[in-house]
Amino acid sequence: MSNRLEKAREWARVRHALQRYGAQPYRCHLDHVERIAAPFGEQARIVAQLHDILEDTATRVDEISALFGPTVARAVMLVTDPRRPSREERKRALNQRLIALDPSDEAAWLALVVKTCDRLANVIASSEHSPPRFLQYQREHGGFRVAVYRRGLCDHLWRELDGLIDAGQQADRHPDHQLHASIS
Repeated sequence: MSNRLEKAREWARVRHALQRYGAQPYRCHLDHVERIAAPFGEQARIVAQLHDILEDTATRVDEISALFGPTVARAVMLVTDPRRPSREERKRALNQRLIALDPSDEAAWLALVVKTCDRLANVIASSEHSPPRFLQYQREHGGFRVAVYRRGLCDHLWRELDGLIDAGQQADRHPDHQLHASIS
């Protein structure tokens, strides 16, 4: 592991230290997103560790830029939910930002990849541990896909994500085959 990635991990752990992701320390979510992002290189792994830091902590963009450079800082900024009163408004504003991104720009490319990795990690976790949250991701999937999907950019992740969403919709249509019915 490089010093930059190690620094990103440690920095994210300190900044998110008091947060939880369900029953787990928040770092478990960050590590999951990083594992999914690993095939896309070190910069993607760094952004994966930092992707929620602006949204959930008092960290500033200039701090990220000073430690990890302007490309990482911009990518993290691009994936950060805008401050809005409701989740629906935040996601709508974020989707408007993401749909305008040109993946030939490195920060935009990183943002699109890591946002996909983050959503996949969230859908996996919610399908296993939080059916109400999973249903929320199902409802948001169409708009999210329109905003984030780019042909040829992490298509294998999209196949997995679409498959999980579709499997959940199948379970919704067939109540006798509830998605992860053993989970309370």
